[in-house]
Amino acid sequence: MTKRISLVFLGSFYFLLSATIIQGETSSMMKIEEGEHRILIKRGDRTVFVYNKAPTEEAAQHEPFFSRTGYIHPVYSPSGKEVTGDFAADHKHQHGLFFAWTKTRVGEQKAEFWNQKLKMGEVRYHRTLNAVGGRERCELVVEHLWDAKDKAGKLTPAIKETWKVTARDFGDDLFLFDIESVQWQRTDVPIKIEKHHYGGMAIRGNDQWLLENGETNPSIVLQTDEGLERIEGNHTRPRWVTMAGPIDGERAGVTVMGHPSNFRSPQWVRLHPTKPYFVWAPMVEEPFQIEGGKPYVSRYRYVVSDGKVSAEKLEEIYTDWTKVE
Repeated sequence: MTKRISLVFLGSFYFLLSATIIQGETSSMMKIEEGEHRILIKRGDRTVFVYNKAPTEEAAQHEPFFSRTGYIHPVYSPSGKEVTGDFAADHKHQHGLFFAWTKTRVGEQKAEFWNQKLKMGEVRYHRTLNAVGGRERCELVVEHLWDAKDKAGKLTPAIKETWKVTARDFGDDLFLFDIESVQWQRTDVPIKIEKHHYGGMAIRGNDQWLLENGETNPSIVLQTDEGLERIEGNHTRPRWVTMAGPIDGERAGVTVMGHPSNFRSPQWVRLHPTKPYFVWAPMVEEPFQIEGGKPYVSRYRYVVSDGKVSAEKLEEIYTDWTKVE
């Protein structure tokens, strides 16, 4: 059964007129399956990733302040390997594929959306605006609400964010999807993102990429498009970063590309020296503000694979994505 949603589209932004969801036809290659707690993006009968509208079952096993919604996990390789991790023992606040600012001010109020243990802010799923399946691509649009939190637990509106996630049929060897994040001020005071060495659009890798003693598995690749590893590549400004390694004995990985239209592009990246995660961090050298009427827009492309993707293939994918029509 097909249901329809009414949206007004202006540039990169969606405005909801009704709350009914379009479901892709069953014959579509790219499908969206939305339930009460999860949204699955699929290519045929294979799941590309899961978007979490509600806390996962694992969330109940940890302190309540580590619970989160409005993020993607797991991300799967074409053979079904989970390339993302969630609630890792060393960093329980890192959730698959997530967006969080670190040192933040909402007017004069301090806020923190990354380190959940501080209880100074939260990001949550609010509603689904659009979900359309198709033969060659599918599109999901969801809305997140960000709130600052004071010591008494009182929430103060900070940011309204939409994610437009577009997954494409890219053949049997690769999964490919794009995320466009648009953040708007939800308050009368500016949102200041302070200078810090990390924070932004992040990805946490599979727990198998970390040894039991907390050290990095030496077989893990964390490398920029210029061939720089995690130490020398930290706080450089690459076009893309690849994170890959063995999962259940076979290689799988993900490359995340930053679009040249992004703020301060190419953005700095924080490549963690031992952990399987990295983040695009545009505040590394100086702060910035999200102000009324001026949305903060950022775009990223995710290329998920089994085995190794050649630099030539990644260059082709990046060029095709960023070329000016």
